Amino acid sequence: MAGGKFDKAVGKVRPGTYMNFESSRDIAVVGAGTRGTVIVPLPKANYGPGKQFIKLTNESPDAGAATFGYSIYDDDPNRQMLLIREAFKRATTVYVYVMSEGKEAQAEISMSIPADPGSEGASATTNTLTAIAKYGGTRGNAFTVTVDANPLGGYDVLVHLDGAKVTEYEGLETIEELIEQNNPYLDFKGTGSLGEAAGTNLSGGTDEETTNADITAFIDAWESIRFNTVCFPFDGQEATNVKQAVLTKIKYMRDSMGRGVQAVIPNAGRMDYEGIINVTNSISIDGNDLSTAEVCAWVAGATAGASYIESLTYNLYEGATAVVGPKSNDEAIAAIKAGEFFFSVNEEDEVVVEYDINSLTTFSKQNKKDKSYRKNRVIRVFDTFQEYVKVNFPPNKFDNEPRGWDIMEGLGNTILKLFYEAGAITNVDYSRDFLVDREASYDDETFFNIGLQAVDSAEKMYFTVNTR
Repeated sequence: MAGGKFDKAVGKVRPGTYMNFESSRDIAVVGAGTRGTVIVPLPKANYGPGKQFIKLTNESPDAGAATFGYSIYDDDPNRQMLLIREAFKRATTVYVYVMSEGKEAQAEISMSIPADPGSEGASATTNTLTAIAKYGGTRGNAFTVTVDANPLGGYDVLVHLDGAKVTEYEGLETIEELIEQNNPYLDFKGTGSLGEAAGTNLSGGTDEETTNADITAFIDAWESIRFNTVCFPFDGQEATNVKQAVLTKIKYMRDSMGRGVQAVIPNAGRMDYEGIINVTNSISIDGNDLSTAEVCAWVAGATAGASYIESLTYNLYEGATAVVGPKSNDEAIAAIKAGEFFFSVNEEDEVVVEYDINSLTTFSKQNKKDKSYRKNRVIRVFDTFQEYVKVNFPPNKFDNEPRGWDIMEGLGNTILKLFYEAGAITNVDYSRDFLVDREASYDDETFFNIGLQAVDSAEKMYFTVNTR
C-alpha cells in the first residue's frame, strides 16, 4: 500500500494512506503493528547463499545452521554468528542477509564396489560420486564425505562438518537414491552404484570480500522486507559513503513510503534524523570485547523488540560485564547533545543503555519537530500508530461523504482509545483528536486532522529538598 507524507495543495497520484507528522508540543502522530523484526547482515560470512534473506524466529533461532554452516551458538572465526545471537537477545524475528558468496567447495569421491562373490574371476570396480557444497565459501572445505558398507546391505553415507557428523543415510544402493535424500549441506552428482570410500574432504571453496556494490544491493533490498530496525555493522573511514546511503534510504522509507523503520549505525557521525540510531561505544562479555559495529546487532534487536510503551533507557544489556569505551560525565553530556546512543554502568555495576535516543539534534518550527522526536519511545508510538491507521484505513473501504466520514471518525476514536488505555498517549479529546476535514475532502481524497500526545518515560528525576 502506498504511504508517506503529503502536500495538501498537490495531493497524491497513487491510492493509499498518507500522513504528515508535525509537532505543536501537544501534537504527535504515530503508527502501530507487531514489533520485534530486525535485519542483520553478515559482512564476513564464509558460507551461505549470497544476497538472500534467511528468516529466523525466536521459536527456532538455530534453524539456519545448515544454511550458515554454523550453529548460531558457535564461535565462528569471523564472529558472524555473534551478530545473530546478540540480535536474538531482544528480537522475535531476525532476517539474516549474507552479503556475498564465494566459490563452492567440492570433491570427486572414488568408490570401490566389491565384486559379486558369485561371479568367478570378477574383480572390484570403481564409480565416482561428486559432492558439492550447497553454498560458496571456505567453510565448505570443512565437509567430509564417507561411504561405508552396511552389514545388512547397501551403503551408509556420512557427512561430517569440521569433524562433527551432520547427516547419515543408511542402506542406500545407488547414487540416485542418495540424490533423492536432498541433503541440506551438499549436492551430490553421479549415476550408478554406490561403493565404499574413505573420508574425503571437499576443497576449493573460497570467500568473496564484501564490496560497496554489495552493500548498495543490500540497502536496496530492504523494501522487500517488513521490519522495524536494521543493523548496519559497517564502520571505519571506508564506510562513510555507505552510511550516508543508509540515511537517504531510511528517510525515503519513512517519508515517502510511510514505513516506520530505523537503522542502527556505529559511529555514524552527524545524521540528525529520528530514523538513525548512532551507537558510539560498546560492551564486553566476560572479557570478550565487542566492537561498536558488533554491538549494533543488540541495539537493533532491542529497539525492534521494545514495545511502543517501553523505553530502553537504563535497560540492562544481557550478559554484558563491562563497558568498552566508557564516557566521562562531560563526554556523556556532549554525546547526548550530539544524538549518540551509548552504554554506561549503573549504581549496581550493571551495563545499561544510558539514554534511548536517536540521532535527531535539530528541533525547530522549520522541521516541525520538537525534542520529543529524539526519544525512541516516542518514535515507536508514532510508528505504531501509523501502522494501525494503514491497516484500518485502506483505500476504497469507506464512502467519501458524511456517513462515511462519521464511520471513519468513530474508527479513529477507537484507535485513540486503544492507545490511551495502553498508556501510549495522553490528554485525549475524542471530540477533536480524530476528525475528517470535511471542507477539504472531496472526490477520492479524504483529509484528516489528528491530535496525539505521546507518553514518554520519567527518565530525569528532579527533587527540591528544603532542609530544616
